[in-house]
Amino acid sequence: MRFILTCGGSGGHINPALAVARLLREDGHEVLFIGAPSGLERDLVPREGFAIEFVDVRSLSRSFSPKAVARNIGTVVKVAGALRQARKIIKHFQPQAVLGTGGYASFPALRAASKLKIPVLVHESNAFPGVTTKMAAKHADAILVGMESCREAYKNQSRVHVVGTPVRPEFFTTDRLAAREALKLDNRPVIVSIFGSQGARDMNRMILELMKLENGEWQHIHAAGPKRYGALAKTAAERGLVFDGGTGLRLMDYIHNMAEACAAADILICRAGASTLAELAAAGKPAVLIPSPNVTADHQTANAKMLENAGGAVVMPEAGLTAENLYRAVKDLLGDQSRREAMTRSLHKLAVPNSAQRIAGLMQELL
Repeated sequence: MRFILTCGGSGGHINPALAVARLLREDGHEVLFIGAPSGLERDLVPREGFAIEFVDVRSLSRSFSPKAVARNIGTVVKVAGALRQARKIIKHFQPQAVLGTGGYASFPALRAASKLKIPVLVHESNAFPGVTTKMAAKHADAILVGMESCREAYKNQSRVHVVGTPVRPEFFTTDRLAAREALKLDNRPVIVSIFGSQGARDMNRMILELMKLENGEWQHIHAAGPKRYGALAKTAAERGLVFDGGTGLRLMDYIHNMAEACAAADILICRAGASTLAELAAAGKPAVLIPSPNVTADHQTANAKMLENAGGAVVMPEAGLTAENLYRAVKDLLGDQSRREAMTRSLHKLAVPNSAQRIAGLMQELL
């Protein structure tokens, strides 16, 4: 059978789709992705060996400035063209079903598939549905959510299925010692920090301040995001930070093998996107969560609070946060092994190891 998966923008939308795509490919099905040429899917999907087609679409701005309003008008105009492009791709590929995992690039393909009477599934991992999910869910044959508490966000409960959020199987299986050896890490505690595939300017700068405070106590791997790496590397050099094996500090643009980095880490410092939280649960890694303040309906705070309430994370709002406060929180966690072990147990209870299988199964059941 043939399936189209559509996603875009951030790794949080792309990685769950890739997890399902790998499973479908292993079962002998043909998979095609549809995304936007400006999104990370342009690089991440071909890296995994999948074909991808692009539609000319872009995200909406949340600002109400004249410039943002003009941009949004142009975005709406582009949607009509993107729908025609998606329809052409779908009619040529002739999929049996289309799955969207979020991001602005997924809406044209989902809407076009619905109009062509092809079964449509929408997956939403976050506590609150995003704009794309809200629009696409009206026409979806199945709405897939990450947690039971997410059901109430949708009117037609009969179409809602709780399936978890797919992650790579390596998050469940990668050995800590093997990962540390592969990454050439020594016996000092390891911190991994990442603020989404797009990076975050203010938090990137705060991580540099944190690295100065650490003063070699710990090893610290930080992913700045491809678009922000160059500027951050320059700022780090100006502040006298040295990235090599001796200092224990590493600056990267993007962590491609996140399962390995996660396995090697003692704690993570990160945002609270649903895909990230699913990976933390699978790996059982305690985290300091700093929710992004720039997301729809502040859904990352809701995500983070669910993990904190379950005993798996510490939540620190970005507003008012200082490098000194962050340093103390990290130091407290690293100094309390029994607390970290309890957090790991709590996280493992939240993990859904067969999420990709559930989604792949539902895609075939719809037929």
